[in-house]
Amino acid sequence: MDWNKIRNLFPATKKFAYLNAAEASPVSVMSAREAKTFYDEILTKGDLLWDEWLEKREKIRKKVAELINADKSEIAFTLNTSHGMNLIAGMLKGIEDPDGKEVITMEDEFPSSTLPWLNLKYTLRFVKPENAVYSIDEIEKNITSNTKILVTSHVQYKTGFKQDLVELGKLCKDRDLIFVVNATQSAGAMPIDVRKANIDFLVFSGLKWMMAGYGVGVLYISKKWFEKVDYPVAGWQSVKDPSLMDNRKLDLRKEASVFELGCPHFSNIFALGGALDLLNEIGKKNVERRIYELGDYLVEKLEELNSGLSFRIVSPLDRKYRSGITVIGFENAEKIVQELYKKDVVVSARGRGLRVSVHVYNNEKDIDKFISELQKLLDSESFRDPS
Repeated sequence: MDWNKIRNLFPATKKFAYLNAAEASPVSVMSAREAKTFYDEILTKGDLLWDEWLEKREKIRKKVAELINADKSEIAFTLNTSHGMNLIAGMLKGIEDPDGKEVITMEDEFPSSTLPWLNLKYTLRFVKPENAVYSIDEIEKNITSNTKILVTSHVQYKTGFKQDLVELGKLCKDRDLIFVVNATQSAGAMPIDVRKANIDFLVFSGLKWMMAGYGVGVLYISKKWFEKVDYPVAGWQSVKDPSLMDNRKLDLRKEASVFELGCPHFSNIFALGGALDLLNEIGKKNVERRIYELGDYLVEKLEELNSGLSFRIVSPLDRKYRSGITVIGFENAEKIVQELYKKDVVVSARGRGLRVSVHVYNNEKDIDKFISELQKLLDSESFRDPS
């Protein structure tokens, strides 16, 4: 794989050592071109290409389904992760009494995973990690007779811990739990198989590892739920035949796209399509392999840097639990982020320190620049970790 060729598709890398996919990735020229093409078309032709745009949307839906080994009917386009998670919580409220059923989730979850359930008065039980790891055994210990739904991120944003979805899916099946996954920190980076992992519902956004920008997300609903749930929202595009414009008959589609209520956000969906084309060109395994390769290089350089200093890597380094996120323990992480940005190095402050996240548009020189600039900051006493 020619990684320099891939890197050149991301103009942002010409200026920045952009090590921040976990917050938001730059988009490639392929994604930008797809969004721009839509606006060029509507600029010159108005709404005349509506049918063509709908057809293009369906081709992208199929590509999304293939990415996670789902059926096309099980995929809906949303605006973001929070949007999708709210829809899931609303669906399940109709069949599960929130006052009598617990949702078990992880203490490190991003609020997109938790607030939608709290808003609908579900009871949440939080599992605590041990050294940033959520073991299957520890999760099982926290399941009670009232627990019906398990919500987890595939990759935790605070630490980079990656959950074994297949093993957790087996546990959910054995304990008759509804399995809900937030894949925002893994989709586009780490392979996901919803069938193999027995996942009931899954959500992710396009702005991070998918490299598709803001304004588009994905909701996966296992088809076994199509006949079991009541849909909390509906619109004119939710019915089997929108062209009937029937005000009196609610003939909802039995597929995930029932949640695409009205006119689609075409430009964002098309940008996602461009991102999927790039990911497919590279190959899922190659993407994962490159992320691990760069992550290993980053850890090696951090360990060299740490020989005369005092900080630790918060993220679990066991390959089983590794992702594209590496968190370094610094109490003054926000100040470091601001100073690094002045040197065109982009990282973020999350969890218990400095979060560095590598993707396919990165290279070893990005990491070398980060390490060099970080070294300069740490040479100053004011930047040392007081712990």
